[in-house]
Amino acid sequence: MEENKKIDLILQPNQRPKNFGQWTILSIQHVFAMFGATVLVPMVINQTANDEVINISMALFCSGFGTLIYIALTMAKVPIYLGSSFAYMTVLGTGWKDWGNSIFIAVFAVGLVYILMGFIIHWTGVKWIKKAFSPIVVGPIIITIGLSAVPSALQNIGFAAAQNPQDNAWGNYPQWLAIIIGVITFLVAAICMLKAKSFLKVIPILMALTVGYVISLILHFSLTKTGYQIIHTEYITNTNQWEWHPSFKKVWNVDPKTIGPALVAIVPISMVTMVEHLGDHINIGNMTGRDFIKNPGISRTLIADGVAMSLAGLIGGPANATYAENTSVVGLTKVASVWVTGLAAIFAIAMSFIAPINQIIRMIPSPVMGGISLMLFGMIASNGIKIMIDSKIDLTNAKNLIVISVILGVGVGMSIMKSDIIMGSFHITGLFLATFLGVSLNLLLPNHDNLGIATIFRGNKKKKK
Repeated sequence: MEENKKIDLILQPNQRPKNFGQWTILSIQHVFAMFGATVLVPMVINQTANDEVINISMALFCSGFGTLIYIALTMAKVPIYLGSSFAYMTVLGTGWKDWGNSIFIAVFAVGLVYILMGFIIHWTGVKWIKKAFSPIVVGPIIITIGLSAVPSALQNIGFAAAQNPQDNAWGNYPQWLAIIIGVITFLVAAICMLKAKSFLKVIPILMALTVGYVISLILHFSLTKTGYQIIHTEYITNTNQWEWHPSFKKVWNVDPKTIGPALVAIVPISMVTMVEHLGDHINIGNMTGRDFIKNPGISRTLIADGVAMSLAGLIGGPANATYAENTSVVGLTKVASVWVTGLAAIFAIAMSFIAPINQIIRMIPSPVMGGISLMLFGMIASNGIKIMIDSKIDLTNAKNLIVISVILGVGVGMSIMKSDIIMGSFHITGLFLATFLGVSLNLLLPNHDNLGIATIFRGNKKKKK
């Protein structure tokens, strides 16, 4: 991708909003974009472990602290936000019973792997990265990342119901009501993007969330007599559930025999999340017209992410990841200011010590988050298509068709079916397998149109005289 490609950004990465009010609102929008996923990670870990391993405040603290570290080490050049990674949460939860605090030592080690890979790329250069991860590979990978997350958004919005009604994400009220709330939330975001004037145009996610939340509150209190519970008000009324500080731990207080198994089970997942890291940086570069692989360099971004992750492990926090949700906010709003993501990180740290704010945000109904997520995840997938269009990928070329087909078929198919390949304690996800196959085929298959597809589409010019 060409550096400084013409992109109509409202705020460049180095630019700060004109006044503190706008700056605050834009940053709060980023907080809401990451909050649902970030707080879900400790909830899943604790549920899987059947114990209080990491609290929500800890996830928020590590998210904000990690983002500030990332911004500092990348010289404030990339508007990326770090949040809790979904890739590690299941193994962290299941491993807690057998390995205890060793799971956090493994998170620390994952950060070291990132740092080591960053230095390897620094010494060897980025040419091999760009060759292996050309647009024909990166585009479908980004599409896979977006589409793989869509099922969770559809479940929240009410479009996909569970066989057991108690397992439905939206709770104990009818599916049609969840759909109405979710669709209204989605439409508000779309209308803001299309029709809103001035500042409202750059806060579509915040506007959608506000309208969806207010409608949910009205419906909740209007339908109280029916027994429907749209808002879980116990989050704010039951002060015993409030968390006033992160769950810091002394992670080195472990049985040495548990460290090895934890490392073997958790560290290999870094191969998957480093691919996501690369894809997110290519994606945000495409959105902003910059080549972040070159400047500040993928080596520096990996090191920054790794340092943030290692420090999270040292204090008993979850593994972090670059957040595609926040990348989508940049694409939707055309606001790429690192000042904005930095203030969002500060807000996340502050929130980790202010329980009532956390609880109010936790009360956001699932259909509202589903409507927002559908917009954000769809934006991720569509940007993968845009990468291929901008790179003028020839879809009459047999090699290109094979690479795209394999990545989308394996990546999206396995992710939607949740059919990881299990090899002992190591899970091969659909995204990892699709990336491995896509990169391998891209490097090994010949470039010429070996199946003659181009001739079929364009006609045999040799016969024409």
